[in-house]
Amino acid sequence: MKPEDLPDALPPWAFRHGASWLAEGGVVLPIPGFHDEWIRCHPDLVPGCGNVCDVVVRMKWVSVSVFSEGYVELLVPGRGDGESLERCREFLARAAGAWKDALLMTMDEEGYIRVEPADAATPEAFRNRIGTGAGFRL
Repeated sequence: MKPEDLPDALPPWAFRHGASWLAEGGVVLPIPGFHDEWIRCHPDLVPGCGNVCDVVVRMKWVSVSVFSEGYVELLVPGRGDGESLERCREFLARAAGAWKDALLMTMDEEGYIRVEPADAATPEAFRNRIGTGAGFRL
């Protein structure tokens, strides 16, 4: 089974409040409770994964959490994973106006990278923000 085949899969690039997985092609899989509970219920989609970190690293899905007042958290495998980063950028760019502040966290570094709406406007702006580590905090 593919992520887009799940009955609760949302249209690609859907921006929703709460937790979701952002899979390849922009497929959004809503998580009604906790990530780990969802993982236990869908072992066929995430084989060998026992937690959020496993899914992010092995499946290269982005963990997305959208909070109130336009705050978003994204967890990706690393700054070297161009496909996951572009997926994040496109997700944020398509939701322009729905968010104000995002934190991008990577599995291969401590800290986070703060992303603002203007950073997601173009691939170049996003790469500049992420690639240089601007906004990176330890």
